[in-house]
Amino acid sequence: MLGAAILIGYAAIFSVSLLTVGFLEIRQANMVDFNALIAVLDQRDRYKDDHLQDALKRAELESAGYPSRIATFNCTDSPSAAIVVASALATSPVSADPEEAGAKPKSCAEIRDTLLSHAHELSLTEDDVRFRSANLAFYYDSYVDGITQKSPQIIPALLLLDSKFWPLTVWARAPFELIQMFLLVCMGMLGGVISVMRYFVDPAMKSPAIAEFFYKPAAGAAISIGVYVLFRAAQIFLGIQNQNGSATISTSVFILAGFGLASGLCATEALGQIQSVAIRLLRVPGRGTYTQPTKASRLSPG
Repeated sequence: MLGAAILIGYAAIFSVSLLTVGFLEIRQANMVDFNALIAVLDQRDRYKDDHLQDALKRAELESAGYPSRIATFNCTDSPSAAIVVASALATSPVSADPEEAGAKPKSCAEIRDTLLSHAHELSLTEDDVRFRSANLAFYYDSYVDGITQKSPQIIPALLLLDSKFWPLTVWARAPFELIQMFLLVCMGMLGGVISVMRYFVDPAMKSPAIAEFFYKPAAGAAISIGVYVLFRAAQIFLGIQNQNGSATISTSVFILAGFGLASGLCATEALGQIQSVAIRLLRVPGRGTYTQPTKASRLSPG
């Protein structure tokens, strides 16, 4: 049972690594169109909520109140009569603003025309919201069709970018650098898997313990992250990449994948080298070398 679970896990690691390599190959070859498609799909998903419908309802409520307001201004008898609210003028203080103090009250016809203009603008806004809500799907479908006709290589990746399984969609739309790190970790785990599986085909190697089936892939993944950090630091040191993240020379993602695979294959040796370097760096001068006490020395009375 445990062997079958380990075999299924190893097959999953291989499948994910293969999928990531192919996905990054397509994305790196069509970087501009790919990023534009991701931005459009994200915008489309944000419009799937009800904020357009809420805006439309608010516009409808505002528009429904304008006819009753306009009907209160009956200016047929005295079109030039000034609309002055006596109580408001009596209780309001004199304004210090000369423009406001010298402003004349608007006539009934002017107020009614202003309300009609506002109602017309609100009606146009309402029509615009309805138009956008009705044509959003058509617009995004047309954009996707145009991108896929321009770059047909994106069509297989579109199944991942617009998947119904949201974790897969989040992974596919992640920034390019994050998917690079993901590929590096997967290749480190794959290298650890290959290192363990060698015991079954090489008779000169002894049979591994059960813990090694889990330890070596995990160690390969952890070491590959360190390799990625060192690789980026070396790029900055050599001037290949600036500190703000912009690269002066294009770096193939498959170089990083090769580093990750090597990290997994040589995980045990790499850990030994890291340990020896750390011991030399952390050794205190003048105290000599620490020696592990033997059983005989622990039992001796002196």
